[in-house]
Amino acid sequence: MHFRPMRLVVKRYQWVHVTLGLIGNLSFFIGSVLFFWESWKNVGIWLFVIGSLGMLIDTIGSAIVKYEKEPHHGR
Repeated sequence: MHFRPMRLVVKRYQWVHVTLGLIGNLSFFIGSVLFFWESWKNVGIWLFVIGSLGMLIDTIGSAIVKYEKEPHHGR
C-alpha cells in the first residue's frame, strides 16, 4: 500500500481550493473597481495583487486536481 499525500489533500480539502479561488476572484474584482477612485487606488492595487495571486493559486490547484484524478496516475 502506497501513501499518497497529494491525493489525500486533493480528496479531503477540495473546499480549500474553491475558497482560495473565490477569495482571489472577489479581491481581483473589488480591487479593479477601486481603481476608479484616486483615494482608493492603493487599496485597489493591493487587492488586485492579492486577487491575482489567488487566481494563480486556483489555477495551480486545478492542475493538481486534474493530475491526481487521471486514471493512469498513481498505478
